[in-house]
Amino acid sequence: MSGLANLYNVPSTDEERAQWSFAHMAHHRDINAQIYNLIKVALPEYILDPVNPNDVGQWEYQHQIMHDTQNQILGITGQDLTGIDWKDPRLLAGWIFLNSNEHYQAAAILGIG
Repeated sequence: MSGLANLYNVPSTDEERAQWSFAHMAHHRDINAQIYNLIKVALPEYILDPVNPNDVGQWEYQHQIMHDTQNQILGITGQDLTGIDWKDPRLLAGWIFLNSNEHYQAAAILGIG
């Protein structure tokens, strides 16, 4: 199981972003695996690691699909997580909170970390 706490870290360097990206993708995989274990529904999985902060268009779209599908199954009211700005620390911190909150809700429902 991946570490949910890592998703709350706001990366400020390339190394921190790489660590966040790895933990984030791992947590999406944990969510998808647990949903499959419980209800035998295979959710779409896209490659979200690594993140290229200079080209996030496809990443944002695929990431949103992953959240929308998990949220629908789990009954989570999700946010629009597109429009991420990796270069503005304040905007990034807000996005990290919204994203992590959805991961937290999913983890609580599924009983994973």
